[in-house]
Amino acid sequence: MNAEAKLQAYARLLEDYARAANLVSPKVLAELPRHFEAARAYGEVLPEGAHVLDVGSGAGLPAIPLAILRPDLQLTLVERRAKRAAFLDLAVARLGLENVRVYNGDVQQWTGRTAFVTAQAVAPFDEVYRLVAHAAEYPLTLIARKGPGWRAEAERLGAEVFHVKRLGPEAELVALRVWEPR
Repeated sequence: MNAEAKLQAYARLLEDYARAANLVSPKVLAELPRHFEAARAYGEVLPEGAHVLDVGSGAGLPAIPLAILRPDLQLTLVERRAKRAAFLDLAVARLGLENVRVYNGDVQQWTGRTAFVTAQAVAPFDEVYRLVAHAAEYPLTLIARKGPGWRAEAERLGAEVFHVKRLGPEAELVALRVWEPR
């Protein structure tokens, strides 16, 4: 199955399980092409072969499309809620995503190491950093889709903003680099 077919299969899984597992709203389902484009934007920031820790994976946006579009990446999807983690396991198996592992638990209990973290709709950058600092390899890159106000988050963290891409009228993809432990 090619990438486009896998994206469509993922979309069908979301539609099939959205209500039963409380995955995403009807609005998100209607906007899946926009979410897939956002996943492409995440992929533009990540170097080849990187390990990515996706915090608060939920239904797998952007991590599952990112894994499909960038099979060179290794992704760990962290999801505390059992129903959503079970859906992620199902999606990974059905889509044959050998580059994805699902961790059902609190990210603060995860024992791996990473230099790349994605966290869409989780918390401000400084709070995400506090959640993953124990696992950070430096320089640490934090990437998230953000609305207005993200610059104050970056300033509180004292991080270098090195990539900003508009994703629509109210959102930007923002990548920060933290050079050393805070």
